[in-house]
Amino acid sequence: MKNRLEDKDYKMQTIKLALFLGELLIKNGAETYRVEDSVLRICKSRGYNHINCFSTPTVIIISDDKFDGLCFMKTIDNRGINMHKVSLLNTFSREFVNTVDPNIEDEINKLHEIDKLKTYPKWIYLLSTGIGSAFCAAMLGGNQVSTFILTVLTSILAIFIFDKTLKYSSISMFATMLASSVITICGVIFHKFNMIPDASYLIVGSIMPLLPGVAFIKCMRDLISGSLMSGAARIFEVFIILAAIASGVALVIGIGGV
Repeated sequence: MKNRLEDKDYKMQTIKLALFLGELLIKNGAETYRVEDSVLRICKSRGYNHINCFSTPTVIIISDDKFDGLCFMKTIDNRGINMHKVSLLNTFSREFVNTVDPNIEDEINKLHEIDKLKTYPKWIYLLSTGIGSAFCAAMLGGNQVSTFILTVLTSILAIFIFDKTLKYSSISMFATMLASSVITICGVIFHKFNMIPDASYLIVGSIMPLLPGVAFIKCMRDLISGSLMSGAARIFEVFIILAAIASGVALVIGIGGV
């Protein structure tokens, strides 16, 4: 271990591994305290006990200001929710810590493999979202067959537009507002043509997938764990998303005079 501690190249590779792990955790929706804890455990398992880690939803910084002054930073532009990948990354960190002398290059390749894992097929994702939204509308009172079917179709269309918009623009708030506007337009049109008795059930049900429920839970967990800056940033993001949804709905209703 002494030779490893004196090997600066090995230390740099280890910190790069920890940085990549932290980046993937943030990108897939892990809480800040989980990111920092995983990074520090990776470093301490190799004997680097003076490593500092600072992370927010948009950046992660790892440094050692006590000895050689090494510092690595990575900005995160795109974030999502993938609990399966978070679980795999947690398993990876535990296995790495328990490995006596791992090959860093091989371990980094394992992280790349996790990063490249594909999620469920697109049609399953869209169909599940549509059915879930329709059941939400049914629970609120929109239990007519026409409302159920049209809510499924509207929700699928909205999420499809949301995902496509994110591919061309990194501003998720704009994608959220556009998707909520499309949902409201569909609800108003279906109601105008007497296809559904009430547009509100369809609108509320279809908007459910856009709501930042997971983000709200994460910000609360960050605040409770003491990550005040990250928690405050996340809760601000939650309010911005809610404002984007409300703006999209209000824009259509205001223009249509509904």
